[in-house]
Amino acid sequence: MIGGLARCRIIAGEKGDSRQIQYVTVMEVPDTIQWLKGEDLLLTSLYPIKDDPRAQQQLVQQLDEKGSSALAIKTHRFVDRIPEMIIAEGNRLGFPIIEIERDISYLDIITPIMNVILENTSPRQTDYDELFHWITELALGGKGLDAIVQALSKMMKNLVTLESAVPFIKGLYLPHEIAPLTASQVNELRKSKRPLRMVRKLNGQLTSCIVSPLMLNEKINGYITCWETTNVFRKIDFDVLERAIPLFALEFLKAKTRVDVEQEYKNDFLSEVLAGNVQREAAVIEKAKWYSWDLTKDYQVMVLDVDQFSTVVETYNHDEVRIQEFKRNVAAIVENTVKRMDPSSIVVFWSDKIVVLYPMGERKEETSLKDDFLAAARRLKQHLKKQFSEVTFTIGMGRFYGGLRGIHLGYTEALQSIQAGRKTWGRDSIIHFDDLGIYRILRQLEHHEELDSIYQETIGKLEKYDQQHQSNLMETLEQYFACDCGLTETAANMYIHVNTLKYRLRKIEQITGYQLQDTEGRFHLYLGFKIKAMLNNRP
Repeated sequence: MIGGLARCRIIAGEKGDSRQIQYVTVMEVPDTIQWLKGEDLLLTSLYPIKDDPRAQQQLVQQLDEKGSSALAIKTHRFVDRIPEMIIAEGNRLGFPIIEIERDISYLDIITPIMNVILENTSPRQTDYDELFHWITELALGGKGLDAIVQALSKMMKNLVTLESAVPFIKGLYLPHEIAPLTASQVNELRKSKRPLRMVRKLNGQLTSCIVSPLMLNEKINGYITCWETTNVFRKIDFDVLERAIPLFALEFLKAKTRVDVEQEYKNDFLSEVLAGNVQREAAVIEKAKWYSWDLTKDYQVMVLDVDQFSTVVETYNHDEVRIQEFKRNVAAIVENTVKRMDPSSIVVFWSDKIVVLYPMGERKEETSLKDDFLAAARRLKQHLKKQFSEVTFTIGMGRFYGGLRGIHLGYTEALQSIQAGRKTWGRDSIIHFDDLGIYRILRQLEHHEELDSIYQETIGKLEKYDQQHQSNLMETLEQYFACDCGLTETAANMYIHVNTLKYRLRKIEQITGYQLQDTEGRFHLYLGFKIKAMLNNRP
């Protein structure tokens, strides 16, 4: 005997131990026997007939008449021991009665037997329901994707591989080398949503195959491919793959649920640190170890915010499941990217924003810290652009502070960088808190009426004049400041004569009342431009 069956014992009907097994069936409903085909190993807990002595007495005789091979009963679930009448019938008919101990599962018996059956026979059309019952048991029994892929390979007598299009599940095709699907093949699969015959490269050789897209929420999450490596394809192979898709979908959904729950716990835990709600640092550091986080390290904080999140919501028709899937995919890609830069990075999703804690190691020079962190942000941004062309991301970064409190301070400044910087530099930007300059002060007065007053007293006068006289004094002054108040360079950039520029600057002084040769005057006008940028982007 093989597998879990080798750990069981025959307690009656030993004379029939040479009977061949062709099928394995589980009986958990009373009428299972009528569907048996002969040469069956019947597994049961006796639950359907545990209170029916007459049915128990007839069971062995009915199985023997059907040509079944043996009866295996799992004890210590619904019956403590196998009834004497079953043992007596087994001995009388020479029909093997097997006891399955408490620690042996049905799958421990089914899987090795089905593997042997498939290795030695080619399944007939009528056998496929039985085989799918086995594969379904593998899925429901938590055996995982690898067991399902191996079972399909044996069932189809060809290599079966799984390619994952989501970051939280790895593909299953090692040690084989598979060329990626072409863009046209992906589009074909997306449109058809069913298995298609294709030609792909396997280990460098063009190979016929059947590719089935794994669709979840109208999105391809992966590909199941059966390669024509041993046997020529049959029509039924398409049906087999199509019927297998729900089992793979179930495994993907289970993985997604596991990732979601785990991430939710991580988000909730770190949110207290980000908010600065830390009472006992030692307890927080100890709890972080549950998630394999080392909060004794110093971290630089980066926050990513989707610029067009309302567009995402509209795209998915306010479907919360699909919106959460989008968030999950973004967070997973961010995590994979930053962990390639440094495996000890931490990524969480909180308040519709992705927060990255990037470990600083032993580097202590402020300039080096900032440069390294900005370089990491740029690499992350480039990767996100490749993956999510329909949206952009604004990245905010705080200054570096050590310890748990430093995480809170860095997070607060990273948020301020996004809020103030986006209004000045626009979306799709990377903004470090240090680069905000005077905006660190102005943003605190964002909704104060004095900002409007200062604007109207400075640049507002020029803007009004330009509108009334179709002039471009605002542009001239902006170029003048951009060229560090250099007359020659400003005139060259605007393709005008220096004397024309001087005339315009005098006009600006007359309208605003501020002298450009005076430091105080230049400061007020320059400040007016800064306030204008904030007011124009005010929500």
